[in-house]
Amino acid sequence: MKLFNYLAPASPASHMAKPVYFVLAVLFMVSTFILIRVPESAKGYIYSVFREIARAQMLLRTHGWQHTEDQYLIIRYQGDREEAELVQETTRLSFQRICDDFSFSPEQKIPIIVYPSREDLNASFGWPASENAMGVYWGGVIRVLAPQAWINDSDPEAVRHIFQQSGPMVHEMTHLVLDYVARGNYPRWFTEGLAQYEEYKITSFMFGQQEEIWDFGLYPLKRMDRNFDSLPDQTLAYRQSLSAVEYIVAVYGEDGLHRIINNLAQGRNFNDSMLKALGTAPEQFENQWHTWLSGELHQPLYIKREDQA
Repeated sequence: MKLFNYLAPASPASHMAKPVYFVLAVLFMVSTFILIRVPESAKGYIYSVFREIARAQMLLRTHGWQHTEDQYLIIRYQGDREEAELVQETTRLSFQRICDDFSFSPEQKIPIIVYPSREDLNASFGWPASENAMGVYWGGVIRVLAPQAWINDSDPEAVRHIFQQSGPMVHEMTHLVLDYVARGNYPRWFTEGLAQYEEYKITSFMFGQQEEIWDFGLYPLKRMDRNFDSLPDQTLAYRQSLSAVEYIVAVYGEDGLHRIINNLAQGRNFNDSMLKALGTAPEQFENQWHTWLSGELHQPLYIKREDQA
């Protein structure tokens, strides 16, 4: 199963969740077995089955919650109905565009669970209270922090504007759509880059930028594949992810991006998908991307070693 945080712009540091629920532990163990033992052609199907089990389990857990729904979304919440309706309204503003961008048509309603406080959202994953996520996609479900829990403004119109421009809905919906289209078959940096790219395209929002972010070197993509969430500099990891996707679009167009996704959806691994879609191997891609980025920044870059912090 895939789990992705939408981090508060002021503090984009993240950690993989350590679920406390038995069913999540079972799903993790089975998913690991699938990755090791099941042929590539069957992994996507089996992954989809277990994603739907996780989705159904979440719907069962929130069965007694207040709810509102429409043709595409199920919003479950505890607390203020107006906040739930703002989440629904905001999601619907970009929903069709995201679906069109990825040629995705949902076969069932998408659950969005709205938590009234950061502590409640964190507790749903067994995270410490200090975790700073505003939204999370996992197992076919989007979980989101209620707008008033992080927007310090009493004016309803100001809250609406901030949530629609800076909230997590486009980011998390992109994670969900890619997960369904590619059936879980993608590296973490790719989905994070794609979600940020789609978010910027639709809302013009980008995580806070640090002018010196590139000064201390880049993480190798292989390292970002293996342990994205444990990288010491999460701001750099997210910004690199976006930059790599921006490079694909700049050189190969969005068609190149979607050729990669189509190959992933057919069960090819990421390296083969990139080679078939762009005509370049991952090592060549990484070198070419660094050259392009150096030109964009007008400064040389270097790679962080595996043992660097």
